Amino acid sequence: MDLRITVVGGTGFIGRRLVERLVGRGASVRIVSRHAADEGGPAPQIERVVGSIEDPSTLERAVDGASAVVNLVGTTAAKSERQFYSLHRDAPGRLAEAARLAGVRRFVHVSAMGIGLDAPSLADRSKAAGENAVREAFPDANLVRPALVYGPGDHFFTLFARLARSAPAIPLIGGGRTRFQPMHVDDVAETMARMLEEPGTAGRAFELGGSEIFSFRELIERLCGAIGRRPWLVSIPFPLAEAGAYATQWLPHAPLTVDQVRLLKTDKVIRDPQSAPAALGVRLRPLESFLEELGKHYSR
Repeated sequence: MDLRITVVGGTGFIGRRLVERLVGRGASVRIVSRHAADEGGPAPQIERVVGSIEDPSTLERAVDGASAVVNLVGTTAAKSERQFYSLHRDAPGRLAEAARLAGVRRFVHVSAMGIGLDAPSLADRSKAAGENAVREAFPDANLVRPALVYGPGDHFFTLFARLARSAPAIPLIGGGRTRFQPMHVDDVAETMARMLEEPGTAGRAFELGGSEIFSFRELIERLCGAIGRRPWLVSIPFPLAEAGAYATQWLPHAPLTVDQVRLLKTDKVIRDPQSAPAALGVRLRPLESFLEELGKHYSR
């Protein structure tokens, strides 16, 4: 892979794995992140730029001399509507415009599965608006919509495993009926690397989900079985969960925000099979393999 690729958000959960894949394929990678200086030691194929996607000077450095740009920046924990749209719509639109003007050949924008301009959550609505802004600025951009991404150190199974080991009960918001199509982080990184290798994929949208669909309740039940715990699973109606989140979301380390509750009102499953990872020949690992390893870790 003879490319110079900028990965904005390259120090995150997906970003680190993607950078490893790209470097392994021979690409030169520029990591742009607030935490870029803290990521690893010297590496001849890696350049690190400390900065924010919302900073115009950082955008200039991000696109300079790049043949491809990947934007992985996103959040579910913004404090206001303005912050959501600034990070998910305005900044990606400016980055895509800067990339096009700089002659960048490929632009990959990562949003999320289940988004929509009329979605219940601000995170999903602002990400849908962000996709529109990116496509307007860079018509041949790839849009990538991951489902629940899991793996060592993730923000789902790792969190709930700790909770299951220490708490007598686990709340299931909305009764645990939200459907997910979880995909291993290494499979996500591999899919994105192949996308960048194939010129013919430019302009396409990809939905990155695994081979199996589970409800939220099923995921928690499988996790608890793997680590040998049996906490009480308590169904919490959405209105009650939103009220509880509203009362506590202003705290410095709030467990949940109202918008994160509303994210669970939308299923995170593949809508178009033609946009699935199989279109790029990626063989997906089953969730059960990861849960078995997680169970062994906690048994030790």
